[in-house]
Amino acid sequence: MKLWKTTTCALVLAAASSTQANAAIFDIDLTFNGGLSASQQQAFSDAEAFWESHITGYIDNVQPFSLAISATGSNIDGQGGVLGSAGPRRGFQASNFFYATEGEMTFDSSDLSAMENNNTLYSVIVHEMAHVIGFGSLWTYNNIYDNGTGQYTGAAATAAYKAEFDPSASFVPVELDGGQGTEDAHWDESWAGPSSDIMTGYLEGAVTISQTTLASFEDLGYIVSYNTSSEPPPASNVPAPLMGFASLGVIGLLSLRRKQK
Repeated sequence: MKLWKTTTCALVLAAASSTQANAAIFDIDLTFNGGLSASQQQAFSDAEAFWESHITGYIDNVQPFSLAISATGSNIDGQGGVLGSAGPRRGFQASNFFYATEGEMTFDSSDLSAMENNNTLYSVIVHEMAHVIGFGSLWTYNNIYDNGTGQYTGAAATAAYKAEFDPSASFVPVELDGGQGTEDAHWDESWAGPSSDIMTGYLEGAVTISQTTLASFEDLGYIVSYNTSSEPPPASNVPAPLMGFASLGVIGLLSLRRKQK
């Protein structure tokens, strides 16, 4: 059974944003384009609030803008088939970093209902929204990962990984299994950190977020708050994968189960 939809639209590079004296505040601007219940819209808004509480601004001095994300529920093919797509669609190169300015998240209506019913929807949206912001999708644009190497080399996340999990590490291990959508876009399931981290590619059981994951957004050019008081809530048995989309390949797959050792 096909588990994802591959989207072919390329990421659009906009003109570089002009700088100004005051640093821009990180802001997500959600637009709901139909197909989402009030409670499902609230889950998206809660995920927006989560990331806005941990990402507060930009390291590059950019003109204030909002990351515009469109969220849609669509009747695609019923529960468990094509689950949807999520990822950045537009971005710009600032002084030192490449930032996303626009993205989209589309879910199959049947899978939305299933995830909402077993209380996993919020965690999945947090995960997929991270890909829209740039986790996995803009690593190569920011020269912190080469596809196929399994070695994430961003300085902030690597330092956090060494402090949290592996003092001898020189990189953060990246998933190379799972096929298109999982590989090259998530932390490796067998890394020294917990497999419960929300940005591994295989999610089930309790969901956590590590300092390493938060630090990876610093490597993407964001000012990060490391207060983890608003961690994603526990999730159990994430029922189905949600495929993400970006110009550099489809990203964001959440597997039905953990990788077999």
